[in-house]
Amino acid sequence: MKLNVVYQEEVTDNGYFVTSAKITPSQITKDLQKRISFTIEGKELQITKIEEEQNQIIYYFKLTKELLALSFDPSKFINQVALPQIMLHVNGMQPEIEVAFQPDPFLADFDKKIIQTDTIQLSYSIYASGTNRKKRPLVLFLHGSGERGFNNGMPLLANDVPKTLHDYAKTKEDAVILVPQATWAPTLNGWFRKDFRKALFILLKQIESECNIDTKRIYLTGLSNGASTTWYMGVHHADLFAALVPCSGYVYDDGKKGYGDQGKGRYMLASPEEGKTLSQLPIWAFHAEDDPTVGVLGTKKAEEAIHQAGGKQLKVTVYPKNTVKPNPHASWARAFNTPELLPWLFKQHK
Repeated sequence: MKLNVVYQEEVTDNGYFVTSAKITPSQITKDLQKRISFTIEGKELQITKIEEEQNQIIYYFKLTKELLALSFDPSKFINQVALPQIMLHVNGMQPEIEVAFQPDPFLADFDKKIIQTDTIQLSYSIYASGTNRKKRPLVLFLHGSGERGFNNGMPLLANDVPKTLHDYAKTKEDAVILVPQATWAPTLNGWFRKDFRKALFILLKQIESECNIDTKRIYLTGLSNGASTTWYMGVHHADLFAALVPCSGYVYDDGKKGYGDQGKGRYMLASPEEGKTLSQLPIWAFHAEDDPTVGVLGTKKAEEAIHQAGGKQLKVTVYPKNTVKPNPHASWARAFNTPELLPWLFKQHK
């Protein structure tokens, strides 16, 4: 007997996993379904559901860390693709097995491109629904430190925020989703690097022209390092954006004093001047109370400064301790499952 197995990769709230196996046997015997099992390094995977479709059998896995398709390098503080080696077993048989992996289908909708400025190259992914005949809003998404790299698509894989934005643009409202990528560097600077921030504006101007963007509806969202840069850009370029959605960040600025160690609860205070500027913008900020990577005071102090400046357009969601799991830093995993978030975002106009 020969078995063709296709393992499905999928971007989920908590990362990039292998979620199922679709098996096409050369012949289906009566008890074949019950005889099949899967292991990783000798540990049997749990099956949550089995379906049959014509001549195929689909096994859905319980998602555990063994099924993660990304590995985290703590020395470089970045993610890398590392597909799990899953072994298929058929009790009492030694079939011929051919294996393939299928990437999450939404990834094919994004084009991967690179621009060059006078100092750097900036890779980015872009998805556009609708046509250029009609002006459309633009969502700029800034990834966190773990997704730094060059043209490897990592910002689309590490969490499902770009996928959620893609699905909304595909089914609810025509829009352009822009996902640039900062390159890796030994320090956790990411979007804090001036040459990359400069490149972002060059890229935005290019996309505005190419995709017929409605410049009154440019939205900015970011996670962690990208969230702090979202706050920064709201302060320094408030006239450009119609709304901000920072998740697990603080109001960053070059040379400003930071509190706490980098990557261990660090945050910065928002000045009265920054609060006054940010008070002009619709903002919905998210953070977890027990975030171990970026201190929740980063968001709370921004809220305080904006309220003191008389801001009325700020929304803040702070998740209580032990409610953002398994990673309390990943407030975005819950934020972008909030049904009201994207309708609120796309209603904002300058």
